[in-house]
Amino acid sequence: MTRVARFVAVLAVGLLSAGARAHHGVSTYRMDVVETLAGLVVKWEFGSPHTWLTLGVDGVDWQIEGAPPRWMTGQGFTAESLVPGEVVTIVHHPHRSTPQAGILMEVRRADGSVLKVNRPAALGGP
Repeated sequence: MTRVARFVAVLAVGLLSAGARAHHGVSTYRMDVVETLAGLVVKWEFGSPHTWLTLGVDGVDWQIEGAPPRWMTGQGFTAESLVPGEVVTIVHHPHRSTPQAGILMEVRRADGSVLKVNRPAALGGP
């Protein structure tokens, strides 16, 4: 095998394995644990590959991962669903190794309305 061919093969394997690591599904979250947090929306990012909620709780920012925008849209979420300063209570599964991080299950607004993520059972849903 020539040097160039070997280099291309190693590069291809590296790129493919990086992509596999980057898309972790729910494996980095404790799907057997459910926690509730109340706080203020700091930021709501409705972009690919996943939506993100930054929730301020007692002066600490929590990073809460949501599903991809297409899935969230199907569940009733939009880019305008959450606004900075809004008081919400969320239900999430905590991250296995990162404190103040989790994966979103539902958002309850101050008016009592609820937005649920409703993941398929294969990804920790009911």
